[in-house]
Order: sequence, then C-alpha cells, then structure tokens
Amino acid sequence: MKVYHTRDSRRWLGLGLAAGAAAGFFFWLWQRTRPRRPLPAAGEQRGTALITGASSGIGEAFAHRLAREGYRLLLVARRQERLAALAETLQAQYGVAAEAVVADLADPAAVEALAQRIAACPDLTLLVNNAGFGLTGRFAEGDAAHQLAMIQVHMAATVRLTRAALPGMLARGNGALINVSSVAAFMPTGGNILYTTTKNALNTFSLTLAEELRGTGVQVQALCPGFTYTEFHDTQGTGRPALPSFLWMTAEAVVEYALRDLQRGQVLSIPGWINRLIVTLTRALPPRLFRLGATAVLSPARRQAGVPAFKKRTYRSWDEFRADLQWMQAHRGEVRAAMQQLTPAFRERLMLAVTAVNGCRYCSYYHSRLALEGGLSQDEINALLAGVCEDCPAEELPAILYAQHWADTGGQPDPEAQARLLATYGPEAAAAIEVALRMIRMGNYAGNAVDALLYWLSGGRWGS
Repeated sequence: MKVYHTRDSRRWLGLGLAAGAAAGFFFWLWQRTRPRRPLPAAGEQRGTALITGASSGIGEAFAHRLAREGYRLLLVARRQERLAALAETLQAQYGVAAEAVVADLADPAAVEALAQRIAACPDLTLLVNNAGFGLTGRFAEGDAAHQLAMIQVHMAATVRLTRAALPGMLARGNGALINVSSVAAFMPTGGNILYTTTKNALNTFSLTLAEELRGTGVQVQALCPGFTYTEFHDTQGTGRPALPSFLWMTAEAVVEYALRDLQRGQVLSIPGWINRLIVTLTRALPPRLFRLGATAVLSPARRQAGVPAFKKRTYRSWDEFRADLQWMQAHRGEVRAAMQQLTPAFRERLMLAVTAVNGCRYCSYYHSRLALEGGLSQDEINALLAGVCEDCPAEELPAILYAQHWADTGGQPDPEAQARLLATYGPEAAAAIEVALRMIRMGNYAGNAVDALLYWLSGGRWGS
C-alpha cells in the first residue's frame, strides 16, 4: 500500500521533529544547570558523616568509603562489639575520627536521643539512613511487634533523623541525605508486604523532599540496591537465594554508584544495569498483570529456604561474562575462521562433549539438531550427551576427550593436555578447537544462568 505525503503531513512532521529537538535541548540544559557536587571536593573541609546500620553490609561499606575521603564519622548500630571494632579499624587505617554510637532505632527513645545528637552537630555534611531489616511471610500471620518495629526503623526513624539534620544543613547551604531503599520498592508482591511498603514510602519521601529542597544546596537521594552481598538474608532467616552470581552486587559497588549519582544530582539511584532493567520492566507491565505474576512467582512463601542450590555451571560474575563478550568481539574473524576449519560433524561432537559437562539444556537441544544435520546418529548424540565418546571416529577422539577435560576444568586445562592436543593436530587445528570450546562454553554458561534464575523463582521446581 502506498502512503502519500501531503504538504500538511510533511509540515506536521517537521514541527514534531523540531519540538522534539527543542525539548531534548532544554532537558540537556536543565541537566547541566542542576545543582551538583553536594559533597566537598578534594582539599575542602569534609565535615561529619553519620551512618545508621553501620556495623555491616552497605553501612559498613559507606563507612570505609567515606573514611577514605577524610570524613569524621558517627557510626550507629545495635551491635556494640562490631561497631567498636569498625571504629578502631577506620581510625587505624585512614587516620580519621570515628565514634561508635550504640542505638536501637526500633526504640523511639533511642531515635530521639540520636536526633538531639544530630541537631547539635555543627558540621554534619552527610546523613546515611541505612538501618533496616527484612520480614517474610503472610501479613496476617506475622508478629505484630516485628511489623511495627519495621515501620519504626524504616520510616519513623528516617523521618525523625532527617528532620533533625535539615536545619543545620540549610543554614550552611550544603549537605546531603541518603535514604537506603530497595528495588523491592517497585515490586508490590505478597509475602513481604511491609518491606516493600516502607521502602516505597522511603522513595516517595525522598523524591518529594528533594523537590522541596531544590535550590537550597541540600540534596536527597533514595538508594535502591538489588541483590547485594550482605548479611541481610541471613538475619532475615531465609538464607541467600540461589541466583547466578552476576545478578548480585557487592556492597562496595553499591556505595560507589550511590556517591556517583549523588554528585550528579540524581535523586533516585538504582545501582547496576540489571536492577535498572528490572525496575523498567516492572513499570512497563500493567499493574494488575505485574501483581498477579510477581506475587505468584516471587512471593517468599513460594521460595522455601530448603530449596537446594542450583548445581550447573554459570558465570561467577558479571565481569567474567563481560570479558567473554569482549573477547568474542575482538576475535570475530578468528572465530569465523575456526568454525569453518572444523567439519560440521567434528564441531558438533566437540560442542556436545562440552555441553554434557556443563549441562545446558538449551545448547543440548540446539546442537543435537545441528548434529543430526551434520550426519550424526541419534544414538551417538545421546551417548555424547551422557559423556560417552568411545564410538567417535578415532582421529577425533583425542580432541573430544580434551574437550571434556577442558570443560571440566572450567577452561583451564592442564599444560600436558594442551601439549598432547598440539602434537596430535598441529598448531592451526589445535587453535581452532580451543576457539570452538570457548564459544560453546559461553553458550552453556549463559543458558545455565537463565535456568538458575528460573530455578530460584520457581522455588526449585524448574530444571532440577
């Protein structure tokens, strides 16, 4: 079907493009003129930073990072011994003043005493409201005292301490407040109702307060980390979920994201591209569809603590996955040449041998189909997927045995095995075999990462 462009349609198209360009320019200009750098630069007076929940996890990571920057620290937590040990470590390692303040923020009297301490601090530059904990289970069956304690720690304490810190910061015309929330704030799922509710309230509180403080020199941030290597799940009593390693972040990485976004004037800080993708998807789905799906899949009542760990091989970290992608990008020509050098049947035998060790179901299906097209029988394919290769052609058997060893060692074969491969096939063919093995391992690990995620979401029912 032809589309006829009239003069009016072209005029409206031009006006739309011009309006879009103008809007983009003004947004860029607004971003450049937003208040930046709430924290002092190198060489400036640092002042004092107060961190709640400082004895472990993200709070402890904030303490180390800010001590390295030269801030005087007030460290607040319930565990006296750990807090005192942290204060001594920071003083010895960074040469800064670090004071341990023992307080249970579930106690309103302790919060009020700490608020008075904050109000009297003459140079409080940064307040990190990090203290918090998790609860799981159905709301109607939960302990009412623990539920009220969560509201007290997450919301009431944060509001009171923020209120105590603001007058001094406003009078000095600088300062920053970081309220540690969670990506769970965007996921209203069953099984952890008060956690998601209080974290969502923290986001709303931070966003609206930031608008009220615009132009004052005081900035506010809601920090929304995802899965982070801390003691959170242990203290919650559920144990750490069996998720692929690349879905997790270290507490130190979360802190770096938070401080970077604070310097940029970003109120809502979501560390890591995976967490930002998750939040984007939750916002894109219709609310009712999201609630139904998320409650059925993500509810902690369905993720039972007794689920065994996922055993198949996956990438140990996002950096390892990224390194493989960068290698593939840099060696595209070499990969193409290696794949063409190996015959289809030989190549698929290698692929199936590696896949049998790593156990990727997706690669098993895909390469079984390619192997059939390459002339392998179904019996031989089944044998290779079971780790049996004695019936393979004699000239290919050394390479297939090497492939099994290579996969079993995670791509770190013994030098003697590499030497035998080189002596058997020569440098060119041996190099092509190594390339093929690395390519299939990438596919295996990526497929297993998807399986591991589905395994966790289904409470151990998927792909065992």
